[in-house]
Amino acid sequence: MKRLLVIGNGAGDPDHLTLQAAKAIARTDVFFLVDKGEMKDEPVRLRQELIAEHGRPPYRIAEARDPERDRGTSACTAAVPDWRSRRALACEALVGEELADGETGAFLVWGDPGVYDSTLATVEEILQRGNVTFDHEVIPASAAWPH
Repeated sequence: MKRLLVIGNGAGDPDHLTLQAAKAIARTDVFFLVDKGEMKDEPVRLRQELIAEHGRPPYRIAEARDPERDRGTSACTAAVPDWRSRRALACEALVGEELADGETGAFLVWGDPGVYDSTLATVEEILQRGNVTFDHEVIPASAAWPH
């Protein structure tokens, strides 16, 4: 069985990473990065720094390009669900193609995954489709977050 971790990175300062998150990074075989383009290079760079500092080789990094979405105000309501679904397909392909049975993969997300990020909804959508199966665990960015 594949295992997927959704690891909270804290508020964006690498020094805010919890010990639980650092340990989760250390046990990850494949890190999944979604590239949001040049305007969002900084978050990807910070994730790569966390992986380099806490990851245990040999790990792999698998990347996908975040699908474009219409940011016009008139189309926003319809565009967001479509964009999220296309993003879930891109993430599903990463997990399906890059993560072998018995391996652990991880998405590193800012803040607490259950509060600020849509990655958990992406994970649920992938599981609902049934094309890729895995166990998953959420590693909160704060020790106070219930899990």
